[in-house]
Amino acid sequence: MHTLTNRLRYLRSREALAAVVLPAVISWKSWVNGGEIAWSMRIAALSLLVYILVQGTLYWHLKLRSIVGQAALPTYFYQVFRGFKWSNLMAIGCMLVVLFLLEHTSLSDADMRWSVGLLLGAVLEQINYYHYQLMYDTRAAFDHLRRHCRLRKAALGIDIARASTRARHSSPE
Repeated sequence: MHTLTNRLRYLRSREALAAVVLPAVISWKSWVNGGEIAWSMRIAALSLLVYILVQGTLYWHLKLRSIVGQAALPTYFYQVFRGFKWSNLMAIGCMLVVLFLLEHTSLSDADMRWSVGLLLGAVLEQINYYHYQLMYDTRAAFDHLRRHCRLRKAALGIDIARASTRARHSSPE
């Protein structure tokens, strides 16, 4: 149990740190480089990425609380994270449309690369949290990947599916 709680604390802290440090580093890098910057596009893509990282921070925090307290995830968990999942998909879709429409405008190559790169980061985080685990940073995770020759289902995705099943079975029909 101690190892699991340490792992959940690590994941929570790592996501929270990324949500703070990433915007700071990108802003500093852009400020140092100077020049004309399409901040609206970069900030939109960066905000979406940070929004998803904060969801991960919240998930790992709730998961840690449920393990430490030996209780189920909160009753609001399913509704909140299902809403996050769909809002992420809608925001990613909107960003793709905007980037496609702006592709042939005055948006510089650097702005387009930064925006697409940040959006790609958001897409990868969406997959990592809600669909398939993309981060394999422990021996056990690599062993699982090698043994089964496929990506693991994402822990958050599994918990959403479980909560959905519980909600369906407990609701009066």
